[in-house]
Amino acid sequence: MKDQTCCFTGHRRIPASEYAALDQRLEAEIEALIHQGVRYFGAGGAQGFDTMAALAVLQLRTLYPHIRLILVLPCKNQTNKMLA
Repeated sequence: MKDQTCCFTGHRRIPASEYAALDQRLEAEIEALIHQGVRYFGAGGAQGFDTMAALAVLQLRTLYPHIRLILVLPCKNQTNKMLA
């Protein structure tokens, strides 16, 4: 399973001017990984890049229903930080 897994982490703040290009590249990279046999994608649940990656995986699930998104919380109170 280890060779079928990819995890994401990144910056919380993404400049608006870079968002669309980063989103396109991220989706292309995820799709390339799917074609290489990756089927499990882990995201940390933070705002910014983690959320962007999770949304890209969920979007690609419409084309590749066998892939899975796994929420990997870095600490017990992670959701408290999301509300602040």
